Amino acid sequence: MKKLLLTILITVSYFTSEAQIQEKKPFFIGNLGTTFGINQQFRLSEEGNGPFITPKSILLRAEVGYQFDKRWSSSVSMGYDHHFRYDINSIPYFGTVRYNFIAKSSSAYFIDASLGRMWRPSESFSNGNYYKVGIGLMNFSSNRWNGLIRLDFHRKKIAEFENGNLDSISLGIGFSFF
Repeated sequence: MKKLLLTILITVSYFTSEAQIQEKKPFFIGNLGTTFGINQQFRLSEEGNGPFITPKSILLRAEVGYQFDKRWSSSVSMGYDHHFRYDINSIPYFGTVRYNFIAKSSSAYFIDASLGRMWRPSESFSNGNYYKVGIGLMNFSSNRWNGLIRLDFHRKKIAEFENGNLDSISLGIGFSFF
């Protein structure tokens, strides 16, 4: 697995050249996200009970894909999710289709949809189906590293979980490497 990832990274770096949206080029995206929720112990009149809004999860993603033209791309991703409140760990792996609905030379606004599964390497991880829909902005710089901000809706189908679904909305930041 390490050799495969190293080969993919070397291939991506070999075929990269410009900072704007490149047609028919591979890419790599790394992303860190979190979901937010209301602190249930928060009381307006009391001090020392923490902030009103708190992070509820951490979501890490690595994505390798291919840009077909200025508008369309596709990728495969793998990540790690930990939801603090429920003590749920998951390793989603999924495919994504992305459409740049505004494509400028300095940025791209996109929507994407993902479908996949969650891998269960041990009993402490949940398995099931994984779905995601998102919107975001990729900002291009003069080098191959570009900034990324995104808002995603995630649904994890977990049989043992209440109502069978763990739904969340996350805010993520990341980078892309063309």
